[in-house]
Amino acid sequence: MKLIVTSAEDNASMNIRARLLERGAWIENGVFENQPVLMTGDFVMVQVSKIHLEEDLVDERAAHALGEPVEVVIFASRHRSEKRIPTLTVHPIGNYSSADFGGKPGTLCPTAPNLMTSALRNLSRNAEGLDWDVSFETTHHGPLVNSPAFYIEIGSYEELWDRKDAAEAIAKSILEIKDEGNPVVVCVGGGHYAPRFTEVALKRKVAIGHMAANYALETLSSEIILQMSAKSGGANKVYFHRKGMPKPAYRGLRERFASCGIAEISSEDLEQR
Repeated sequence: MKLIVTSAEDNASMNIRARLLERGAWIENGVFENQPVLMTGDFVMVQVSKIHLEEDLVDERAAHALGEPVEVVIFASRHRSEKRIPTLTVHPIGNYSSADFGGKPGTLCPTAPNLMTSALRNLSRNAEGLDWDVSFETTHHGPLVNSPAFYIEIGSYEELWDRKDAAEAIAKSILEIKDEGNPVVVCVGGGHYAPRFTEVALKRKVAIGHMAANYALETLSSEIILQMSAKSGGANKVYFHRKGMPKPAYRGLRERFASCGIAEISSEDLEQR
């Protein structure tokens, strides 16, 4: 099942939930932690009581309660930024170092590169006409899960979390996700909002897995690099935003990734969409 997790403590999440319920023929099928379980096709939607960051192992709890394995966890959530730019974001989860906002220190969660990249592409299309940015964010925060997972979010401040048009774009994008079977890469360099990785995902036949911004470069030990690969479906290619990162860091990390069996790839190596 594709598990959609909404939170009663998150206005944007409940807004997205309401828009999802307006689409598809949802049926009630059981109870999860005192809340109804809703299903349509291979999507299952549950509601949790705490903010998503605090819901460790919600995937295992849902699989146990519903008696069905989890293919992917989709956290429908708010996004907060001091820049207050209207933004719809998609990102993998985990922590390269400390766990200041949920999850486990030095631990990345599995992600679903083809489904997550599909969500970004859908969002770019479905948000046309809205004056909102659409982008990846690099890997960050919790909760800790053992199933492939990603966030899809309304940002970047409270007044926008109740915007129906933004939530409609996200709801439609979730229900349209599909695995296109594109080659998977992990990505390194640049800023948190990953403009270059977003551009590559929208223009090339590729699936993006874990991403690390410049602020995380010093944490990329061989152990973390192997996690990036293994938890991105076994990705054996890395895309560097070379112009967006210090040259010495690029050269050192290129060698370190290569020593881990992960070769550099350029955008020109990827087929155009």
